[in-house]
Amino acid sequence: MTTPRFRIDASAQLVPEDRLAPSPLAGRSGTYALMATAPDLLVFSRTPAEGGSIPLPRVVLSGDAGGFPLSDLIAFLSQSRWTGVVRVHAPGGERSVTLRDGEVRGASSDDPADRLGEVLVRMGYVERPQVESTLREHPPSKVGRALVEKGLLKSHDLFKCVTHQVSEIFHAIVLCREGNFFLIDQPVEDKSGHIIQLSTQSLLMDSIRKIDEMAHFRKRIPHGRLYVTRKRPSDGKLEEDEDRVLGLLDGRRTLLELGHAARLSEFDVTKVVFRLLEGGFAAVTDKPLMVPAPGVPTPIPQPPERTASATPQARPAARPVAVVDPRPVARVFNFIYREIRDEVAKQGMDREFIAAANAALSGQGLTSSPVLEGLAFVPDGSLPENKLIESFERHRAQLGSEPLATFRQALSDMMFFLLFQAGELLESRADEDLARRVKELLATLEAP
Repeated sequence: MTTPRFRIDASAQLVPEDRLAPSPLAGRSGTYALMATAPDLLVFSRTPAEGGSIPLPRVVLSGDAGGFPLSDLIAFLSQSRWTGVVRVHAPGGERSVTLRDGEVRGASSDDPADRLGEVLVRMGYVERPQVESTLREHPPSKVGRALVEKGLLKSHDLFKCVTHQVSEIFHAIVLCREGNFFLIDQPVEDKSGHIIQLSTQSLLMDSIRKIDEMAHFRKRIPHGRLYVTRKRPSDGKLEEDEDRVLGLLDGRRTLLELGHAARLSEFDVTKVVFRLLEGGFAAVTDKPLMVPAPGVPTPIPQPPERTASATPQARPAARPVAVVDPRPVARVFNFIYREIRDEVAKQGMDREFIAAANAALSGQGLTSSPVLEGLAFVPDGSLPENKLIESFERHRAQLGSEPLATFRQALSDMMFFLLFQAGELLESRADEDLARRVKELLATLEAP
């Protein structure tokens, strides 16, 4: 849906940019009061109010990101098990996070540093030339899967990178202290890209640490619109990111623009610049230099834009399971694993699917729980139940105060990786039907 656009002309009149397009103001006659808001936001309120509603999607809440902590808003949405989109328009770009039943199901961003290709390179899984070559052959939305098919990336490593990508976009939204936020009430589609689910509460806890760090950085760098200049060259002792950013300093880029050129998130580039300021290598100013510093390289070419999306797959909110015996949990998840394998088998890809799942298990990168160590999926797609229960009992003391909840979370993490894998192979209808069956099976584990 195209968003209608207006401009305010020199005489302070509100003028539609496309005068021939249907006006979204039709049927909204009346007197409207202009509320006092941030410079980037206009809010009109009809007086007297007449009520009414419009079809979805619709904005149900908006505000100034500098005047209201987004972490509090997202925490409330998580507790309310809300479904919809939180969108933030800020100087660093536009980002959004998708929630379903209060859990994070996806994210998108127009910041070049948030592209999947950039995340893959930053995390060290592929080289930049490999990403750029793949992007010349495939659209950005297929770059991850194309790298897997070329043998340059493992499926479980792609899953980790997509998860990290969504996490970083979430953190950037929570850290935002300028611009506007919008709460958009809209259905969440069951098939829109990669399949993941992240705990909103866990992401918020990690964001609290970054909020504290950013508050420290903001003592010397109040905002991202300051220009950064170089005071002296590298002494050969700087870290790789510090050397790279220092080499880009010409006094004509703001910190946000510097982050784009260096392919770093706003948090990461702020952290790097702060360290350069502390070491006396750089300075910040509110005005750009008119003459570029000598020897400064030209900006790095940017690859095509990448938008992250996570396919929403329904899962009940995580909470401790009331039962004591781990076998019912193991049996339900094994039933789910077999359902996923059977659906993939219809495409003739079950052997490759099981092999990728076992590679993910042996890599031990999908869960921090030790209960899956040394296990492997058998050809029917399940984990050997006796070995799984033995592993649970053997590691019970390492699973915290609620070992069964930790056990379930480990199996759930594996389930979402399998759904992620299956989502790349199945048609939309089959994938949605599989998601429905999985949701029904998971519901049997819920406490009464």
